[in-house]
Amino acid sequence: MSQRNPMNERYTSDDRRGTTRKSAASAKPKSKAASSVTVVPGGKKPKTKEQIKAERREEDRKRREFNNRYYKPDTLRYKRLRIAWLVCLVLAIGCCALAFMGQDFLSGPAGVVVLVLTYVFLIAAFVIDLWPVRKERNAYQERMRQVELKREKAERAAAQQSQQKKGTAKKGSGKNQNRHAAQKAAPAAEEAPASDETPAKPARRGLFGSGFRLSNREKMQAEKKAAKEAKAAAKKESAE
Repeated sequence: MSQRNPMNERYTSDDRRGTTRKSAASAKPKSKAASSVTVVPGGKKPKTKEQIKAERREEDRKRREFNNRYYKPDTLRYKRLRIAWLVCLVLAIGCCALAFMGQDFLSGPAGVVVLVLTYVFLIAAFVIDLWPVRKERNAYQERMRQVELKREKAERAAAQQSQQKKGTAKKGSGKNQNRHAAQKAAPAAEEAPASDETPAKPARRGLFGSGFRLSNREKMQAEKKAAKEAKAAAKKESAE
């Protein structure tokens, strides 16, 4: 690698000549800070394709179970429609069998009429099953869906109430429990009948307090005095 001459006019003169060539990196467009960062609302991770497919399969399974559970409405209109559908279907089958089996004794126009009636009854059965019956079934399923939603809401409300009761029971332990017990005992004490005996007055405390030693000494003195009085009484009785 060749070394530049420090005595070159470019480096010795105050007036610099020429300019430095910009790098290729400066020609690239500058991107804003954090432009490639995607912000997901709620701080949740985006779901993968497998998770989305699994959720769809679970929803389809629940929908099929619900439809199978409430497939037959218990309304009178649905029962009548099913009877009409069954009658049309039986008549269509009977006319079809008559058209094919009675070709020997039925004339040409009569056979055509029977065949036309076959198609008429078959189309009528198809239309009854496609529109009125399906409409009645959808209305019944929607009504039962509302009933199940109300039931789930009631169950959730009952669960929340039970949890709140458990929380209040836990909070009521300790000092609060003792306070509640004292509050319950207060009215019981007020209702109790007052006794005829006068309550004993507490002994007065001396100037320096009634300590343990002082009370024992007073008891001993009282016992000695009582013993002396008993002896004196016994002597008097013996002297008499």
